[in-house]
Amino acid sequence: MVYQDYKHIIPIQIRFKDTDRIGHVNNANYLTYFEQGRVEYFNTVFQRNINWEQQGFVLARTELNHVLPVYLQDRIYVGTRVAKLGNKSLTVANVLFKVENDVVTECANGLGILVAMDYTTHQSIELPALWRQLINDYEGNTL
Repeated sequence: MVYQDYKHIIPIQIRFKDTDRIGHVNNANYLTYFEQGRVEYFNTVFQRNINWEQQGFVLARTELNHVLPVYLQDRIYVGTRVAKLGNKSLTVANVLFKVENDVVTECANGLGILVAMDYTTHQSIELPALWRQLINDYEGNTL
């Protein structure tokens, strides 16, 4: 894991209800944690340069790789970055890791493909140039 590749990292609060019978965080919660990362990422990157009532994204595909279990008392974080820009979609990479005694350990990683949408027409749209620019400026590269 190269969590240093992620500029955007947020802490995740594990709730008791997130755990299963044997004390692990249930697998279904990992996608919710990645979603939290995506929401905060786009709030940071786009700030107020997008009207979420009119345009945004729909999640078209997800991939999730479980590496190590997470437990209620773990201190976990989600890293989020845009890994690829397409014409009408983008690929978001996530990593979930825990920190214990200053040791960082990867627990899961995944990808999400998001399609740009016009919510008023319910049609996919090309990624607006401003969105591309804001993402590239934040990531410090040209995707």
